[in-house]
Parts: sequence; C-alpha cells; structure tokens
Amino acid sequence: MNNPIVMIACVSIGIGIVLGVLVVWLIYIQRRRQVVDSLVRSNNVVGRSGTVEIPFNSNTPGKVRVNVKGSLVDFTAFTDESGEFSRGDRVFIVGMKRNKVWVVSEEAFTHSSDY
Repeated sequence: MNNPIVMIACVSIGIGIVLGVLVVWLIYIQRRRQVVDSLVRSNNVVGRSGTVEIPFNSNTPGKVRVNVKGSLVDFTAFTDESGEFSRGDRVFIVGMKRNKVWVVSEEAFTHSSDY
C-alpha cells in the first residue's frame, strides 16, 4: 500500500460504495412512503368534467375523455339528455358503473346549480 495511486483508488471505491448504498437507502425510504394506486374508482371520476371524443345522444353511446389522477382516460358515455353531444363538447360526469359513465352537458349542470 505504499503506492499512492492504489491508495487513492481504494479510497475512491470505498467512498463510491458508501454513497451508492446511501442513495439506494434514501430511495427505498422515499418509495415506502408513496402510495401507488392506478385503479380508477367511481369517486375519482364522478363530479369531474370531460371532453366528448366520439359524438353520442340518448339513443347511442359515445366516448368521453377525462383527466383522472394526472392521466387521460377514455370512458364509454351515456346520457339521458335529449340533445346531441358533438366532438369537443364539455360534459359533466354524474354517474359511473362498470367503466361506463353517465353525463350531462356542462350548461345543464351549471344552470341546475344556480337554483
């Protein structure tokens, strides 16, 4: 161990191992605290607004896109309203069952909440 290059290499390797273990331990502690849940539940969807992707009316289903937990999710959409929903219309989700949503137009929702 009289060679300074060997001593510097050993110290560098030792410091690298210690710092590597420290980083892995900190990541482990941080990830233990996080709750990962990608399951979309009805309480994550009902009450949100979405955008019509495939037009629909009360007789035919369509598709709406909703931002849920930071991701865009598409749902088959139904409505009891008499009007027709066109691509790009904003809708409000009032119910969900088996990955299908029931919607009303945002105008209908805002007018009903005025009362």
